[in-house]
Amino acid sequence: MKKNTLTLVLLLTLLSTSCITEWRLNNKEDRIIGVWEIERAFYKDYNALFRDNITSQYRGDRIEILRNFTSIYDDYSTRRFAYGEWELSAIREYYDDDSDLDFYLDAYFYDDLGRLTFDLNGEVSRLTFNRFNLRIPDGNGELLLKMRKIN
Repeated sequence: MKKNTLTLVLLLTLLSTSCITEWRLNNKEDRIIGVWEIERAFYKDYNALFRDNITSQYRGDRIEILRNFTSIYDDYSTRRFAYGEWELSAIREYYDDDSDLDFYLDAYFYDDLGRLTFDLNGEVSRLTFNRFNLRIPDGNGELLLKMRKIN
């Protein structure tokens, strides 16, 4: 009887945790839908002491994230559009006796021939109804995009 009770408690804990994770993921997906304009951009090399302000490279660029998991990147400086797809995922990280739920955006953009042009894959470090920060690591450092919702 004691073994069955322990099994039941573990099963209920697992189910409630996964339901909460799924609810939080759906909530984030609802918030990320819309048109986002890149307001600021920074790049920091892993060995650098300070980050570089590279906002001028992204000024006026917009990312439209649609409900059907497609997306459009509007490059303001070249007046070109790239069409793609996106996915939001949640990963639970464990630290000592504590855990944290982190959210990651994977967005891929293609040219007219269907070839991958670029991707934006990183951690969603802030997502409110009108602000969105995305941290994108690469082999040498990390790009931080700070965006504002415009619709």
